[in-house]
Amino acid sequence: MWEKLPNSGEALKLLVPNLEWKFGGGKSNAFYMVTSQKMSENEMGYRGSKSIIFKSLIVKEQRVDGSYINSNFLASQPKTLIQNSMLRCTLTGFERSYQVKALSSITNKRFYSSKGENSKLNPWAVVGFIDAEGSFMVRVRKNSKYKTGWLVVAIFSVTVDKKDLFLLESLKTFFGGLGSIKKSGNSTFSYRIESSEQLTKIILPFFDKYSLITEKLGDYLLFKKVLELMGTKEHLTQRGLEKIVSLKASINKGLSEELQAAFPQCVPTPRPEINNKLIPDPFWLAGFVSGDGSFKSILKKSESIKVGFQSILVFQITQHARDVKLMESLISYLGCGFIEKDSRGPWLYYTVTNFSDIQGKIIPFFHQYKIIGSKYGDYMDWCKIALIMQNKNHLTPEGLNEIRALKGGMNKGRLPLPSSFDSLTFKKPEVV
Repeated sequence: MWEKLPNSGEALKLLVPNLEWKFGGGKSNAFYMVTSQKMSENEMGYRGSKSIIFKSLIVKEQRVDGSYINSNFLASQPKTLIQNSMLRCTLTGFERSYQVKALSSITNKRFYSSKGENSKLNPWAVVGFIDAEGSFMVRVRKNSKYKTGWLVVAIFSVTVDKKDLFLLESLKTFFGGLGSIKKSGNSTFSYRIESSEQLTKIILPFFDKYSLITEKLGDYLLFKKVLELMGTKEHLTQRGLEKIVSLKASINKGLSEELQAAFPQCVPTPRPEINNKLIPDPFWLAGFVSGDGSFKSILKKSESIKVGFQSILVFQITQHARDVKLMESLISYLGCGFIEKDSRGPWLYYTVTNFSDIQGKIIPFFHQYKIIGSKYGDYMDWCKIALIMQNKNHLTPEGLNEIRALKGGMNKGRLPLPSSFDSLTFKKPEVV
């Protein structure tokens, strides 16, 4: 996005700060040809004027001299000069009004670039996301090349919608470039590591250090035993194969009909009992919500409201009933919410609808511990609706139309590349 400042003859390249995308692999940096930021926000001078990007969102333009380089000039210059000339300009809001003060405070004044360790995902956010969206699988298929007649493959997999393809790329980078990303459905992609050596040397040590906490930990521990058997080549023997089939019978959905028929005497290995349901780190929750959470906006008809609709915000996490202890712990961890049970199946919903809790607890938490993936865009639009409600604009036709427009682009209406603003500012909680 290129604009001319009203008080300057030179153009300004604006980059809306998006911490999540930087944690997610530096995508926004790459798109804007950013090499690095050499100073923190509070050290950078302000030059320019206010811009109203959203009716309730005012940001200040920041400018670094020389940030605009004419494209014809660039074409004639050495690559090194171009890289050194493309300085980053940022946008910040009214800093002292931040619920979580400044972007510098959130990042502890660490500097972000499109390369290096600072573009990595937080390890606990990765674990939380895997607890939500990851899988530890064991494939056993007929193969005449092997003495037992069966091929055994252990697979670590993460499957997401196509709009989160960039997140799979970030996960691949996080795990040292191992594995592959392939299309796995009409609109889904999967990141997979199938090498037993890579799984043993990289994946197992990581999840041994940063432990899963949902019932998926049980799958992981059984998966680990399969890899241990493969490491000693026992999967190439009939006895070892039968042990693996027994382990597989207790992982995920168990055995297929084909395997049940081929191994009728199989006794499933007892699943490990998972007792620790305590959230180990706030970034774990951010990663988990990035997978199994949702930020919803509901417009409910109401005759008592002049515009005819009541605006309701809902924060929700969905999980299988076997993780009831974890779901209940969210109430005390976040200090709000309640648990609902789905009458149609074994699902639980942790739900927050009270606006004061959303405004005073949920939003500040996720401003500090960022959602990863495309859901971050849903969260930011959700925050914009909260800001409209805070300012009572949802009680006007114009405000209601703004909410409808934002609502239409959230969740299933979300485009592959979400836009976001980190400068939303909230007052103290108040009941709407």
